[in-house]
Amino acid sequence: MERVRCMILSVGLPKYFLGEAISTTCYLINQCTSSALNFKTPIEKWRGIPAEYKQLRVFGCLAYAHVKQGNLDPKAMRCIFVGYPNGQKGYKVWNLESSGPRCFVTRDITFDETKMGYNSKEKMPELRSVISIESQVEVEHWMNSEQDIGEHVTK
Repeated sequence: MERVRCMILSVGLPKYFLGEAISTTCYLINQCTSSALNFKTPIEKWRGIPAEYKQLRVFGCLAYAHVKQGNLDPKAMRCIFVGYPNGQKGYKVWNLESSGPRCFVTRDITFDETKMGYNSKEKMPELRSVISIESQVEVEHWMNSEQDIGEHVTK
């Protein structure tokens, strides 16, 4: 449960994603080596082949599920990656947009693992940078206007 709590809190997801976090944690535990299994993964012990890690993604990251709609409609929906489905290939995602199903499985997806879907802390640096840029422009404009006034006064 410590891993589950860490996943939910670090991403900033609401508590109703608890089931998805538990399922994903179990999936990840089965992909990790264990000293009780002579440093093999449970998947490797069960199947006899080593585990693959290329399909692993950051829980709660922003994802864009590709959709086939009309020519003038958007080609992707903003989603949050919430886990791995049981018994099928693909990724389980939570739709952030109003249209379409809320939770679905897809393989045709692009991940942005640098941004978290629900984490409000991710939005704050962008806001601060915009404010600092605007204030810097105002200061430069103010300094330039003072120099112009100083030039007019000395003449």
